[in-house]
Amino acid sequence: MEKKYIRPMIIIVLIQFFVMVGFGIVIPILPYLVQDLGGNALSLGIFMSAYSIMQFFFAPFWGRLSDRIGRRPVLLIGISGYGLTFIFFGMIHNLWLLIAVRALSGMVSSATLPTSMAYLADITEGADRSKSMGMIGAAMGLGMVFGPALGGWLGHYSFSTPFFVAGALALAILPFAWSFLPETLQKSSAASSKKIPHFSFEIAKDPLFALYIFNFIISFSMAMFETTFAMLAAVKVGFGPKEMGTTFTILGIFGVIVQGGLIGKLVKRFGDANLVKAGAYFCAIGLIFILIAPNAIALIIATILFMVGNSLMSPTSSALVTKQGNQSQGASLGLFQSFASLGRILGPIIGGALYGLSIGLPYVSGSLLLLGTVLIAGRKLNRYEKSA
Repeated sequence: MEKKYIRPMIIIVLIQFFVMVGFGIVIPILPYLVQDLGGNALSLGIFMSAYSIMQFFFAPFWGRLSDRIGRRPVLLIGISGYGLTFIFFGMIHNLWLLIAVRALSGMVSSATLPTSMAYLADITEGADRSKSMGMIGAAMGLGMVFGPALGGWLGHYSFSTPFFVAGALALAILPFAWSFLPETLQKSSAASSKKIPHFSFEIAKDPLFALYIFNFIISFSMAMFETTFAMLAAVKVGFGPKEMGTTFTILGIFGVIVQGGLIGKLVKRFGDANLVKAGAYFCAIGLIFILIAPNAIALIIATILFMVGNSLMSPTSSALVTKQGNQSQGASLGLFQSFASLGRILGPIIGGALYGLSIGLPYVSGSLLLLGTVLIAGRKLNRYEKSA
């Protein structure tokens, strides 16, 4: 990567960190906030899903827009809108208005991730591209470590304070993004941008459809794990909130190590496609080991194996998308992230239903889905690598 792009990459990484801090900051206080405003379990579920539903619909739109007007303006729209919606959160004391603002936040924040990935794809190549995608993943992982911790600490004083802090952090980086993020989309690329199918049945004709499905499975299996793991760990080894907090902190650390430190070296040696497949196998094995773990230590080791696999798959599959859609990276990455949002919408619902039938079903089904997908799409992944 050229030296002139090091500072923009740092800003891109910080943007994704603050977005995930904002996503996670509501987790520890949300049930209490909804209850305080007269809500129930249904309204809590609506609140949680509103963010991902709006990302599902709007990520492709923002990606396409970045291919037309440039990465910089779309990123600035996403950052400023994201920061302002969190300020609004802290000012509103009506449950349904809060849900509406949560949906608006999901809409505008969905401008940041596909556009950030497209921005980095514009300025990197080869293993550096996979490394940069890993840095985004590591920043997001750190955001999900610090976000809930910050929300729990600040929420002790006031339910509004975490939202004001998250909004202020996002707006604080806006001047740096304005000053130090040069435009990276070439005019010739914008003019020659190829047509990407919209999210409809036609999407199956997209050459990258296999990668979109893979991202859905990654997100879906992770969402089922996140939804049910606390309950399973409590039943199996007696974990409570303290042990769960420690476990997820450990997982976040391993995610950062793999995506932030190792992924570039691993890609140079093994290639993106091989790491995607290896990650799927690690995740599948980790899910089964979680079920059969005889004690707390074994359970934590199994979850680490699952997280390492996920950390291998996410940045390398993103890199494969950018290597195939060089003239429409924003649109392709928007659809790629839209499939991930669909996984986050359906994963908690289906995972919870399966857990109600049998505590092992979310893990067995997730493992089988990962194994089946990589066995069916493995050759396709290799072709993506060779055609890059």
